Amino acid sequence: MKRLLPVLVFALTLSLIQLVSGARLTLLPLITVAVFLLTITLVRLVRWSEWIFRAPPGSRRYTALLFALSVRHFAGILASETRRVLVARRLALPRRWGPGAARSLVYAVTALFEASLARAERFYAAQSLRGLLR
Repeated sequence: MKRLLPVLVFALTLSLIQLVSGARLTLLPLITVAVFLLTITLVRLVRWSEWIFRAPPGSRRYTALLFALSVRHFAGILASETRRVLVARRLALPRRWGPGAARSLVYAVTALFEASLARAERFYAAQSLRGLLR
């Protein structure tokens, strides 16, 4: 439930943007929440190690499972990095709101994106050197 709150806030923001712009309300906010809930449920229920060992190497299912595992792995890394950066920001900032609060958040998110891009580039280069990318 703790991870659902930001998604609900995002969906509410989408609805508010639609209302303020004068457009009619769409199902986009509901679809967003539904996709999140479905994804979280699937990721937690699937026994990845059993599935990957049952799939014949080189098959489409094997490739799809490897892709899903790497996405899951890097999403976990991104979540832990985000938590680490925001905790460090909170500890370094004397007040939640005030002078420098927004700027420090911008710098924290920028550092997070830069680290993510550097990690993605290293991963891509390693896979390319191994001949796994075509």
